[in-house]
Amino acid sequence: MEKYQSFHFSPLNNRSMLMPRIPKGTEYHVDSSRLVNPFEPIPEEVLKGRAPYSLLNSGFFKKEIELEGAKRPYGLYAPQNLWSKGACAVIFAESGVTAEEFIKTGNWKQLADKYLVSLLILESPKWEKEQIEREFDYAWTTVYHEFSKRPTVDICESFFYPIGLGDAAGIAAAFALTYSATFPAFAVCGDCSVDPELLNVLRKLPSDGVDTWKKTEIAMPGFLIDKKGNAEAVFEYIKEINRVKEENLINQYGSVYLEQPRRGAYYVNEQPISQVWLADENSTKKFDQNEINEAMLRFVLRFSLWGGSGNNHLRPKRSWEEIGVIRVEKEIAGLPRYWDIYVPSCYRPDDKKEYPLVVAIHGFSCSPEYFEQTSDWHRLAEERGFFVVYPAAYPRNVGRSRFPLPGWCVWPIDQEGVDESEYFKVMLDDMEEKYPIDKKRIYAVGHSNGGRMTQRLSRTMPERFAAFGPTGALGGKSADAIEPIDDHMKCPIAFMMGEYDMASPSVEEGSIARETLKAYCRANHMTPQFENWYDNGIYHTLVMYDKDHVPMIRYTIMKGCPHTYTGEMAQLTWDTFLCHFTREADGSIQYHG
Repeated sequence: MEKYQSFHFSPLNNRSMLMPRIPKGTEYHVDSSRLVNPFEPIPEEVLKGRAPYSLLNSGFFKKEIELEGAKRPYGLYAPQNLWSKGACAVIFAESGVTAEEFIKTGNWKQLADKYLVSLLILESPKWEKEQIEREFDYAWTTVYHEFSKRPTVDICESFFYPIGLGDAAGIAAAFALTYSATFPAFAVCGDCSVDPELLNVLRKLPSDGVDTWKKTEIAMPGFLIDKKGNAEAVFEYIKEINRVKEENLINQYGSVYLEQPRRGAYYVNEQPISQVWLADENSTKKFDQNEINEAMLRFVLRFSLWGGSGNNHLRPKRSWEEIGVIRVEKEIAGLPRYWDIYVPSCYRPDDKKEYPLVVAIHGFSCSPEYFEQTSDWHRLAEERGFFVVYPAAYPRNVGRSRFPLPGWCVWPIDQEGVDESEYFKVMLDDMEEKYPIDKKRIYAVGHSNGGRMTQRLSRTMPERFAAFGPTGALGGKSADAIEPIDDHMKCPIAFMMGEYDMASPSVEEGSIARETLKAYCRANHMTPQFENWYDNGIYHTLVMYDKDHVPMIRYTIMKGCPHTYTGEMAQLTWDTFLCHFTREADGSIQYHG
C-alpha cells in the first residue's frame, strides 16, 4: 500500500468516536443484542461499603489488543473515586517504556489521582513513523475498545486527550490532527515533527463531517513543546487550522495563538475557544518534566468535544460547580439520591413571578454533569428565563455493563420492584416547595435511556407535565412491543432521532418509530398522519395535528447525526414546541400558538 492511502486518510472516514469505522453515508444502527443485559450482576458482597456513584475498578491494569493476528500490550490506570463518563489521557509513552514502567515513574499517577483522569498508556519497543498507519491502527483500536466496550471504566466520548512524549510526540500529534473530529485537544513534548506529506494529505481532505468544508477549517487546540527544533511544519499546520493571527501573545511556556471565529458562524453547539501553545527547549528550560506534564494535562482538560452532526462541537470542559448548578442530596426509598438545579439569574425571590421548569434527564451510564455539558439546557434557561433540574439515575447492578452504572429502570434495564416515579415526585415536590415554579409549565426532556424515562413519565405522571421531549429513544424494543399509553390525559410530545441513532428513525410501515407515533396518536385521540413533513437545514420534521389543529406530536430526524444530544436540540425543542403548551388545573392541555 502506498503511503497515507489507508482508511485513516480516506475522505470516506467520518473519524468520529460516535460512529463506526465504515464509509460515510452507510446506514448504521447498534446491534439489538447490545441492548440486552449481557453480563452477570456483580456479587453484592463486592459492592458492600463502596461509594455508590464511584466506579468499581481502580488501579493499574495490564492489557493487550489484537491487531492482524498479533497482540500489542498497553495499560490503563484508573484513579479511585472516578465517576462514570470520566476523562482519559491517551499517553503515547516514549519508545522502550512499558505501560507498567511508565506508571511507576514520573508524576503521571499523581496527576491522574489529582485531576480524576484515567490514563490509557500506549507503548512500543520502537515507534515507527515510517509505519505510522500501523501505529494509528493500534492507537485507534485501543481507544475505541476502551470507549465502546467499557471493560474497566466508563470514559466519556468527549474527554479523550492524546498526549505524546519523547520520540512518540510526533506520532501522537499526527494521530490527533488526523482524528480532529474525535479528540478535543492534544499536547506533545519531545520530537514533535510530523511528515509534511502527511499534513498535505490532511489539507486535501474534506472535513470529517461536512464534505463541503475542508478539514483545515476545523479548529483544534494543541500544546506543542518542540525539543528537537524540527516541528516547523506541524507548527504552521496547527496555526492554519485555527485561523490564528500573529498577535505576539505569550505565556510562561512560549507563544500563544487564539482561534479566530469563522465569519457569520452561528455558535450554538460549539464555541470559538481553541488555543495553540507553541514552545521549544529554550522557552521551557526553567520547568522540569513533572511540571511540564501537569501543564500539558491542565491544558487539554480545558476543552471538550461533543457529538453532533458535522464535525462535532468544541466547548469548554466544565464541572457542575463551574456551570453554577445547585446540588441537592436526599435519601429516597433507602438510597442516596441527588439532582442538580439551575436557577436563572433573572429570578428574584420577591418578584412574585412564577417560572417554567424543564426536567432534563440524562441517558444510561451518564450523570447530571454530563447532560449539563452536552445539552446546555441551563444556557437556554438563562436566555429564556426558566429553571432546569437535572435528575441523577442510581447505578444499577443489573448486568447491563461489567460494573454498575447509572441508569433509569426502563427497558432495557428494568429492575423488578423499582419504580422511578417516587424519585421524580420527591424532586418535583421539592422544587415546587423551594421555588415559585409554574405548575402549568413543567416539561420533561431526555436522551437515550433518559428519553425512555421521559416517555415513562408521560405514562405514569402525565398530570405533572405540560409536554414531553424525548430524544434518541422510541417507545419499545420492537414494533410489536410498544409500551401502552393510557388515553385519559393528552400528552404533547416531540421526538428527535439522529439519522445514525441507536434505532432506525424510519417511519416506514412496521417500524418502531411508526408504531411509537401511532401509540401517542391513540393516547391523544388523533388520527395518525405521516404526510406533513418540512425541512429546516439538517432537521426533517413530521407534524401531526389533533382535531383542533393543535400540533400535538412532532417527530424530527436529524441528518448526519449519531446517538447524541446538542444545545441546538434543546433550543429547537423549547422554542418550537414545549413553551407553547400548558397543563391546566383540570388536566387539560392548552396550546399557545
